[in-house]
Amino acid sequence: MRRRVGHRRHSQSCQIRSGFLGLKLAKEIATDEYILYSSDLMRANQTAEIVGNHLGLNVIEEQDLREINTGIAAGKTKEWARANRNPRTGTGFDIDYQEFHEGETWRQFFTRVCNCMDKIYNSEQKNLIIVTHGGTLGYIIAWWMNFQTEMLSRAYYLASVGSISILQTNIFSQHALHKFNDTSHLSELIVNLEEN
Repeated sequence: MRRRVGHRRHSQSCQIRSGFLGLKLAKEIATDEYILYSSDLMRANQTAEIVGNHLGLNVIEEQDLREINTGIAAGKTKEWARANRNPRTGTGFDIDYQEFHEGETWRQFFTRVCNCMDKIYNSEQKNLIIVTHGGTLGYIIAWWMNFQTEMLSRAYYLASVGSISILQTNIFSQHALHKFNDTSHLSELIVNLEEN
């Protein structure tokens, strides 16, 4: 089977995982204190719609919450992408590396995510729920923790699909990563799959 880079629909297991995510949040938060944002790409948006249905929240789509722009690789197979990516100049992480023509560098991606989060954070009075992609989440956390761009070459936050991370301000007004990569709500999914 060939896998494509870019827009893909949810599988049935992803829809179920999204449902468990929505149920967990519905049990833990007062939804009238929250607003729900999502990347406008299909899978993140489908997850947000399922979560929003559980919470009684409408989804606000935000294009700048997308994953890194892969330029000419969008919609191509993973095999095509492996054969056509730009060569790297070194072995370490290069913030200015552009993987594909017409795509973003990691610096451009991080700048886009930071600008988007500044805009959302400064315009909303409610708590935020953000449904997005793995790379974008890593950069949202880096934004929250006040990383300077050059720090990205030394550290990155990698989270599991369907996980919950909580960013908050503590009593000293410090930005805190309260919870990271929580997948405890998915244990019910594993039990249900094993029983069937």
